[in-house]
Amino acid sequence: MNIIIIANGTFPTLPPVLGLLSNADWVVCCDGALEKYLHWLRQQMPRPVQQQVSVVGDGDSLSPALLREAEHEGLGIDRHTITEQEFNDLTKAVRYVDEKTRHLKGEKMHVDILGATGKREDHTVGNISLLAYYAEMYPEMDFAMPGDYGTFYPVNGQRKFPSHKGQQISLFALKPNEPVSATGLVYPIENRCFQWLWEATLNEAIGESFEVQGERVVVFINR
Repeated sequence: MNIIIIANGTFPTLPPVLGLLSNADWVVCCDGALEKYLHWLRQQMPRPVQQQVSVVGDGDSLSPALLREAEHEGLGIDRHTITEQEFNDLTKAVRYVDEKTRHLKGEKMHVDILGATGKREDHTVGNISLLAYYAEMYPEMDFAMPGDYGTFYPVNGQRKFPSHKGQQISLFALKPNEPVSATGLVYPIENRCFQWLWEATLNEAIGESFEVQGERVVVFINR
């Protein structure tokens, strides 16, 4: 099952990323991101098959006019308002997806998060680091955060990625006392504990794949 969550950051523009949205089984918008989805939807000929869209968040950026606009476009809106402020709207959306898919035992959920970067830098850093949290809290979901410049992936254990020679790769280790290893890169890493986020960035693939092992690691693969 392919699920798209749209955050209210910078909406992607490249066809490879937008193609994921066209093929999604379920689209979940974080409040005001519904406006971005509607703008994209109007440009699609023919339209994608999704006619039911979930909107999750605290409601602060979701106007009645926007909901009427969605209805005018023929969309059925499943609105889920969560007023608590312990978690941001993106995390509320992930939790909502988890609640709605728990009955699908044994089925792997692929969740692409769009629009999670850009605009406010603090939101960007926070959302990227949340990938590691989601991978740990919801292991039955396969998360990715694609954008125009590349894609972020969480690693919690061992993971192999496809690549090509010369492709730019960065690792961000969010657990300082946990060793990280990586093979298939120009600068291989062997059981190293990183104390700073920048230490494992700006690497490069040497072939068709590379492998990362560690806990709470976020990998960026340049497009």
